[in-house]
Amino acid sequence: MSQHAEQPQEKKISVELTLNEALALTGVRFRENHQLEVEAVQKIKRQLEEQILDPRRNLQ
Repeated sequence: MSQHAEQPQEKKISVELTLNEALALTGVRFRENHQLEVEAVQKIKRQLEEQILDPRRNLQ
């Protein structure tokens, strides 16, 4: 018997962010535009909601 149990593949989502939005999520601060981080988080939340509310969608 194998000691290694097979792990189910984690579901993935795709979210398209601008370079600055991605940088803002890593902690880079844009003094003139804090809205970048807010918008990036909102995009991720919207995508998660779509995946949860529509389970028929193919998740990779």
